[in-house]
Amino acid sequence: MSSHDLKAVPAPLDPEQAKARALDILAHGRLMTLATVRPDGWPQATVVNYLAEGLSLFFVVARNSQKLVNIARDPRVAIALGTDAQGAAVGLSMAARVSEVNDPVRIQALNRRIWGDPDDQRFTPHPSGVAVALLEARPVLVSLIDYESVGAAAQHFSVEADWRLTTVTQPHGADGVPPSPA
Repeated sequence: MSSHDLKAVPAPLDPEQAKARALDILAHGRLMTLATVRPDGWPQATVVNYLAEGLSLFFVVARNSQKLVNIARDPRVAIALGTDAQGAAVGLSMAARVSEVNDPVRIQALNRRIWGDPDDQRFTPHPSGVAVALLEARPVLVSLIDYESVGAAAQHFSVEADWRLTTVTQPHGADGVPPSPA
């Protein structure tokens, strides 16, 4: 095999490049898979619409949904999203904590973005319940899969309080648990 037959392996992204790539993926996505933990311990994964604001993901669920019951009991979730629409496959996997948005001013501002902008018509179909909850997922750990920039290798980052990403060589601590939020 000659040196001409070998393809150069792209270098891993630094945290700032990875954050920019993650924000780009989030900005162009419409749907995410959200996995919660059911009361019996089994995972429950569903596809939901999302609105990204920085690395936070906002989504709406019916108040009578199993998702909301699961999140109220255990706010830890896993999120996956990706695409190959623009060429090479890219995706994000996140370990996140979810909380309900209760501030009326914040809810009104998010509702204007969710329902008012033609680009944000992604919230169709709407949750089937009569009453809904607006939830925010704040990532603790982000794994970036970017076949264009780093080949098949996933890169793992912890998310700091100021939304900076810090490279993590092992996505879980010695106890097998993702790092605590900052």
